Amino acid sequence: DGEVAQALAGSLAQTIFRTFSRGAIRYRLAWGDGRRQRAQLIYTVSAIAQAAPNLCNDPSHRIWEVVVHADSIELRPRFEDPRFSYRVALVRAASHPTIAAALARVGGARPDDVVWDPFVGSGAELVERARLGAFHRLLGSDLEPSAIAAARENLAAAGVEAELTVADALTYLPSGVTLVLTNPPLGGRVRVQLGELIDRFIDRMGTVLLPGGRLVWISPLPERTKPRAATAGLRLDESFPIELAGFRAAIQKFTRRG
Repeated sequence: DGEVAQALAGSLAQTIFRTFSRGAIRYRLAWGDGRRQRAQLIYTVSAIAQAAPNLCNDPSHRIWEVVVHADSIELRPRFEDPRFSYRVALVRAASHPTIAAALARVGGARPDDVVWDPFVGSGAELVERARLGAFHRLLGSDLEPSAIAAARENLAAAGVEAELTVADALTYLPSGVTLVLTNPPLGGRVRVQLGELIDRFIDRMGTVLLPGGRLVWISPLPERTKPRAATAGLRLDESFPIELAGFRAAIQKFTRRG
């Protein structure tokens, strides 16, 4: 815990704090595994106060999340970005707009795109795709009516029109899809066998996408996804490893062969 304090007092962390903070540098301390006891938290905060007195432990008004992992310390800035002001309705475990924007950019924009997000959540992927460039249609589906309602609010706030449907991604069959853009509810967010769900979803994409269509998504098991996609007629074009709150995955882009 003393090492945490010394790291936050070090030149690298201090440069980051000073560069991206205005006023008091307020933070909240947490551990990536979520298992530390209150006594240890208090001890570490006290050590930080001695080593780096310019840092203020203030969880209620924090502008930084300091997350301690086994081999690293993550500094997460918290601020309101006016670019994402359309996010007026939230859904548990939905994509952060920055993730949605990354997915949209990997997918690219074609004016004839029929874009489908089969796990639409709060609608961020559809908003970010609309902002990226011209398209023909935007489609979103989700099993949860509450998610569809939230997506509808966010799309309206962004001035984007889309066709939203309460439907199962593994049975719903939209027509003419050229781009599937999604962050699926995988990992600990679902109660089914993860590998089985991935296989079924990938097989589905091989039938839904038109030839030349793209699938851009976050895969929690990228090494499993690649061979399954090849069997389904999908070619892996790009893969970018990412970490989401300690959950390792990859942004993958596939193209359906002609």
